[in-house]
Amino acid sequence: MDYLMTLFNSVVDNEQHAYWLFLGFAFISTVALTVSVWILVVNARNPLKKQLEFISHQTHGGSHGMPHSHRQLNKTLESLEKYVTPKSKTEQFNVKQMLMHAGFENHKAVASFYAIKIILALLLALGTLVVTRFLPEVTTQQTLIYTLMSIAIATFLPNFVLKRMANRRIKALRNAFPDALDLLVVASEAGLGFQAALNRVATEIGASSPALSHELQLVCQKIRVGASIPMALNQFVARSGLKELQGLISIINQSIKLGASMGDTLREYAEEFRDRRQQKAEEEAAKIGTKMIFPLVTCIWPGFFAVAVGPAVVKVLDMFAGR
Repeated sequence: MDYLMTLFNSVVDNEQHAYWLFLGFAFISTVALTVSVWILVVNARNPLKKQLEFISHQTHGGSHGMPHSHRQLNKTLESLEKYVTPKSKTEQFNVKQMLMHAGFENHKAVASFYAIKIILALLLALGTLVVTRFLPEVTTQQTLIYTLMSIAIATFLPNFVLKRMANRRIKALRNAFPDALDLLVVASEAGLGFQAALNRVATEIGASSPALSHELQLVCQKIRVGASIPMALNQFVARSGLKELQGLISIINQSIKLGASMGDTLREYAEEFRDRRQQKAEEEAAKIGTKMIFPLVTCIWPGFFAVAVGPAVVKVLDMFAGR
């Protein structure tokens, strides 16, 4: 405590202001630590009880069937949402879109994301202060710099991790979609309607791509509750980030309006999609030579020249030295 008071005194040069700053920091840190421990305790409960609550939620539906801990967490997020989320609608939209691409579809995902960033910043700052307290060679100014650096890391690290998760999920969905499209063609040509074929594909592809299976099941559920097929597919594209599927939505919509065969339409699109995928693979293969220049120049060629030319250089130097 004395160490923190000394640190704040060195920053503001006013004992009374430093005291109030210390009280505010202690209050915020206590609240953040309490919320973090509460979330950990809630998520570490008896798994059997959690499963029973999940079954109850599935049976009754709505917020009344949700587990009590989830309802309390939602209420907490609702009360904190206006304080932790940014005012910019553009930033909120970008973060929400990135969260959807990463697979976080809850309407409280944005508030949870920013709450995690704030809690992480407070915990890292507190951890930095505690660690530097036991390092006598670290000055007060260095401690302040390290604390600010830890807060900056906590601010940008969640964005970096979220972007990596979103890109990984988009790549997994993109790699699994051609197989799902082929299955959809087979199911449609076997006589199933589009909704039944899509439901069958969502079931069959679950073992190889759970993420795509989940997304297709959501599409089927939205169609089942009254959404049109193009609308449900547009929402799927928005959630998954697969912008190249806009062409599929267009031809499906056109096929529905004109009454054309869905199987023939999907087969033609599958062939075009396969050709585009092959062309993209050829483009990536053509870029390999350019991408290999840097590792060759920096890693392989120096060692090769050291082995091939090194002995000759040593002999030439010895000869000029008169040995």
